[in-house]
Amino acid sequence: MKTLLIAGAGVAALGWAMPAHAQETPGEAVEALYDVISGPVGEARDWDLFRAMFLDGAQMTVLAPMPDGGERVVTLTIEDYVSRNAERLSEMGFTEAETRRQTHVYGGLATILSAYEATRADTDETVATGVNTIVLARQDGVWKIASLAWRSETPDWPVERAFDVE
Repeated sequence: MKTLLIAGAGVAALGWAMPAHAQETPGEAVEALYDVISGPVGEARDWDLFRAMFLDGAQMTVLAPMPDGGERVVTLTIEDYVSRNAERLSEMGFTEAETRRQTHVYGGLATILSAYEATRADTDETVATGVNTIVLARQDGVWKIASLAWRSETPDWPVERAFDVE
């Protein structure tokens, strides 16, 4: 992973402090996202850190595969996600790990396809594999999530298909 040590050192030298959650590269932001939602049974997540990783007004969108082959689209605010998942993630323990990444950066804009595998800690069962599409923007030197959309893998839509080159 590439780290922008010079930029970080420059900010420190000027007397400005980067927030503790500051991510200096898009990849670091994605890794921090996986870290903050993952944890063992009984461990509360750092939801304040989670919120701070997103731009104001950011949205999360899940495409839920339907039995007929279609998809149900559900859009959530960051607060919707926290209220729906905080208790459940702590109760069962949950780890989401990245298995593959494709990154495109254009100035202060980045789009990352991130394949994942999600595991319940209480049963050690893999509960989902799929792809996150994460759009990030650099704000004041920090990469923050502008939007996050995901879809679970199905036989018709294997993870590899997201990374196919046309």
